[in-house]
Amino acid sequence: MAEIVPRWEWRTFAHRVLRADAAFNAMAPASVEESDELYLLAPGGDNVKVRDGLMDIKVLRETDAAGLQRWEPILKVPFPLDAGAAQTVFQGLRRPLPPIPPNGLTFDAVEAAAEAGATVGLRAVRVHKQRARYTVAGCQAERSVLEAGGHRTMSIAIESTNPADVVAAVDALGLRSYCNLDVPTGLRLLVDRVPERYAVIDAGTNSIKFHVAELDADGRGPWRTVVDRAIVTRLGEGLEATGEIGAEPLERTAYAI
Repeated sequence: MAEIVPRWEWRTFAHRVLRADAAFNAMAPASVEESDELYLLAPGGDNVKVRDGLMDIKVLRETDAAGLQRWEPILKVPFPLDAGAAQTVFQGLRRPLPPIPPNGLTFDAVEAAAEAGATVGLRAVRVHKQRARYTVAGCQAERSVLEAGGHRTMSIAIESTNPADVVAAVDALGLRSYCNLDVPTGLRLLVDRVPERYAVIDAGTNSIKFHVAELDADGRGPWRTVVDRAIVTRLGEGLEATGEIGAEPLERTAYAI
């Protein structure tokens, strides 16, 4: 493999992200491509996939204080896999290494071994991906449509060698309040039909309100309430007389949140 330059990544999954969509629609993509990929999803495993006939593995090395992730490529080789490459694959899947034939491990053998591991949560997920690449705040940005198991979602990813630039691009696209999810996690949510869930906290002068709602697994409404709570904290107590928020009301409110 070529010299690896550490890159920081941020990614989210959602059916619609209106502000980001508007920003991307106003730009011409640097490239657009489609691919068919096979992801091998293992509990606690690495990012293991097959794309363009290559076995491709990335390992999460660290997560910084802003929640950005640094994924490092450790393998990208053609089939059949020799013993060393096969060992790297099955270490990434947290599975024991199967016998390696003299001519190496074929794609079919890797897929069969993954399917045999279904009893321990290992899954082989075929993904069709449409990707458009852009530049945002000096970072590589990608808007992708992913289809797996007859279901579809959208993913937005941003990456750069400079984590501060990634944070700036996230802010520029209005994504700061969205969850940062790696690809294996996003695919599990998609194939397991986990609904999109959103939350809001409303800090008022008298009470703190907390509301959680979700769409269906295809990102459609109507919204369904999951949690709806309110706690009286009287944040505005004494505000009219002093013009300032008092220490005790502020402490009550912070505790409630």
